[in-house]
Amino acid sequence: MKSRVVTLLLALVAYVSTSSKHSPGSLDDRKDYITSYAYNQSKLQWVQDNHMPEYYGYKQPCPNADDIAPCVCKYYADEHAMDLDCSTVESEEQLRQIFKADFPFKNFRTFNLQHNSNLKVLESYVFNNISFERIEIYYNEFEVIEDHALYSCYETATVVDFYKNRITSFPFDALSNFVHLKEFGITSNSLSTIPAYAFHGITTLEIIWIQYITQNNVGTFQNLTNLKDIAMGGNSLTIIPTNFIKTGSTRLEIIRLQSNAIISVEPGAFDIVEGMHINMTSNSLSTLDEATWGPLLVGGVVLDAANNPLSCGCDIAWLFKEDQRFGQVSKDTTCSDGENIHNLDPSIFYSC
Repeated sequence: MKSRVVTLLLALVAYVSTSSKHSPGSLDDRKDYITSYAYNQSKLQWVQDNHMPEYYGYKQPCPNADDIAPCVCKYYADEHAMDLDCSTVESEEQLRQIFKADFPFKNFRTFNLQHNSNLKVLESYVFNNISFERIEIYYNEFEVIEDHALYSCYETATVVDFYKNRITSFPFDALSNFVHLKEFGITSNSLSTIPAYAFHGITTLEIIWIQYITQNNVGTFQNLTNLKDIAMGGNSLTIIPTNFIKTGSTRLEIIRLQSNAIISVEPGAFDIVEGMHINMTSNSLSTLDEATWGPLLVGGVVLDAANNPLSCGCDIAWLFKEDQRFGQVSKDTTCSDGENIHNLDPSIFYSC
């Protein structure tokens, strides 16, 4: 603190001592100088304390445009953020060379690559030492994401999303290296399976999108204590085992399992969080077992079971007992004959 005051006083003395060599300047001018100097020193300290990106205050921190073409860097001064769009890159070699260019600042907000049919492989260490907070790679022809492709982003990435590519190989082992990862998505790709360990213990994760990607069973989801949303629709799942989604999260809001081929859900398959929704629409459930669904509904979970071939016999009589748990089943849920479950007369279950 003392050094900063001394520095400011020296600057003021320097200003006063030189003022005789130039126009005298008004008192307001001198105040403006002092205020500006103090502001710049404060801004510098703000940056040094890592409260703002390193390029805060620069008019154009992007690399030379010709050096990174056809990638495009955009700097948003009001947001103190840089984004890099490489959607028109022509080859893996070109992308690799772009990241060998001189980047004055290494930390970007977003890497964007969309609607590109030229690239098949995202190569290991391709970003060199450039890091991103968000990696958004959508609607491309990528087939392979190599083991260390995202290496430079392990300390920075909060969002990693590969929506709608053709990925058959992805380094799930590397996910545990991300220290701030909140959202991961690989929906609409061509993976044969997802390893059982893929997400275990990644406690920073809040959202997982892994829909329409595999014909085989996926792993389980445990120790994800901040998870809010997990989406697994369209993966041809048939049986949901015990402890399938046991994240330990009290923040879980929705489990999306729509449009699979699920015929049964074993007891203890899911977390029980009051107000959480489980989307089981468009599956092959013929009944709602009390052993499975009873504890969930008692715990305040809401079930969406529309478009399932439910028999609606004595097997669901438990829903119409005095506590009337059927109220926590979605209002568009119907029996196999098309009758809405909410229109059933409870008296038909008296003899059950």
